[in-house]
Amino acid sequence: MMWHTTMNPETRRLIKVVADDVEQTQEFFDILLGDNLQGRKDYISEHGHEYLDMLDVS
Repeated sequence: MMWHTTMNPETRRLIKVVADDVEQTQEFFDILLGDNLQGRKDYISEHGHEYLDMLDVS
């Protein structure tokens, strides 16, 4: 399945992402993808409502 979507060099699209604020980006990566589970839960509890309009639940 992945070959047909993201892995196929004929159809995939690669983009370069450049952070405007490297320190803030690192902080968000640590919060959302790091090992601190409680910190992630706390962040989502406090700020999750700010992202509701971005949800794709179709």
